[in-house]
Amino acid sequence: MIEKNIQSNYVMDFLCRRQDGLGYREVKCTTVNNDLFIPSDLLEFVKENSPRQWKNLVKKNNGDEQLVLSMLMNEIKDSLEKATNVAVFLNRNRSITFQGESIQLIYVSGSELRGDEDFKKNIFSASEEVSYTFKIDDHKYFTIRPDVSFFVNGIFLGYLELKSPFNGQSAAKEGRGKVVTDYMEAVQQYALLAGQNDESQSLRRDMLRIFENSLHLVASDINETYVIRNIGMFCDELRKGFNEKSIVMTEKKAEMEKVFKIYPVRDPEAGEKERFEEVMRALYSKQMIEKEILYYNFLQYEVEKRGKKKERKSNRGRLISPRPKQKYGCDKIIDRVQEFLEHEKEPDYFLNKLRADLIAQGASPEKTEEIVAKRAAYCNNKYVYSLLLQYAAGFGKSNIIGWTALQLKDLRYNGEWVYDKILLVVDRLQLRDQLDTMMTNMNIDKAMFVEATNSDTFIKALSDKRRIIVVNIQKFIDMQ
Repeated sequence: MIEKNIQSNYVMDFLCRRQDGLGYREVKCTTVNNDLFIPSDLLEFVKENSPRQWKNLVKKNNGDEQLVLSMLMNEIKDSLEKATNVAVFLNRNRSITFQGESIQLIYVSGSELRGDEDFKKNIFSASEEVSYTFKIDDHKYFTIRPDVSFFVNGIFLGYLELKSPFNGQSAAKEGRGKVVTDYMEAVQQYALLAGQNDESQSLRRDMLRIFENSLHLVASDINETYVIRNIGMFCDELRKGFNEKSIVMTEKKAEMEKVFKIYPVRDPEAGEKERFEEVMRALYSKQMIEKEILYYNFLQYEVEKRGKKKERKSNRGRLISPRPKQKYGCDKIIDRVQEFLEHEKEPDYFLNKLRADLIAQGASPEKTEEIVAKRAAYCNNKYVYSLLLQYAAGFGKSNIIGWTALQLKDLRYNGEWVYDKILLVVDRLQLRDQLDTMMTNMNIDKAMFVEATNSDTFIKALSDKRRIIVVNIQKFIDMQ
């Protein structure tokens, strides 16, 4: 067990100081303003990556650099508050137009011309004990001070609460309890302040943004780590309960904690630090933050068919993002594909890996070789790399297929596309419709995917620029 101050040092070492850590920049909490920006990071990134535009902005505003920075932060803040969360905002606003100038806010990796060169220019920062206070004039409604807060290019991403078993605390109880209680108390103050007003939700977006704009809120005691996304789903019910004085705080808290799920690890028997670092890489590594922005957060809209096309019934969407086990599954698939690619020219790699695993589990040499021989008899180990994924009903398979397909579409190895086409083959009309609707909602250019309904449309999709093809084999009645 790790004492709280030792625990905090270890976490910041891993995030910011260790060569084998996550490579975040460590910043003092005093450099973070109450609008949840690191102004110096934002200024540095914009000046280095939009230099001409920044000079023009400063010139337009009488040479007052701090005034321009303040106005830019207000512009970003206003747009951020209207977005469902920071990932959705950054995906739609990798650059913004401000006072007629195009300002870069974030770079993504995998550029055909520059590879990851631009992505490396992003500034990932972490800070301890950042204080956020919501007040109007001199009246303070609430203050929270998360243990670790995360930023990219000066823009707030989310926070982590740390609890120490040394003090008799756990992430499961006190960690989740702290995050949920902080949110409930903030909503209680919001309900008190808003009353029956705030139809535009502008007060809510401003007041609760530290919770509701985050990628996710995380609680950890090093031994276990819990994640909750889209905590704002509880706001309307909480607000109504506070206004009507009908809410039972302990009951609602327990209900909210049920969706505050533990993040799985590959080896539950590994040491606590190994498990913690695995989860932190899955949640906060630079590559995973990018995946959150590009793939894992999208708005689901109600759609209806109008002629041959699906169109939105309204522009009000619902945030869809992965539960811990869903994200863990998607990430594991991509890691496995990467492993296939890295050892593609080693025909005995997976047999040797199986042999080593069996020996590590205590299998006798005879039994080990018997199992390896049986595995070697399968053609898959010689000519084709394949994965079999099995999920229970209600697990969210359509979303997992979609998130995985998007990542496979963009996967590069040695600077080249790994896959020219991604085929999603379905054998049921219901599943085909689910996948088609899901791809319509997900973060993909609509010109990049299509449904093939017969041989002609399939051949056309294979020859054009469509990267993802949904194939409904029920439509191919002549297939044998």
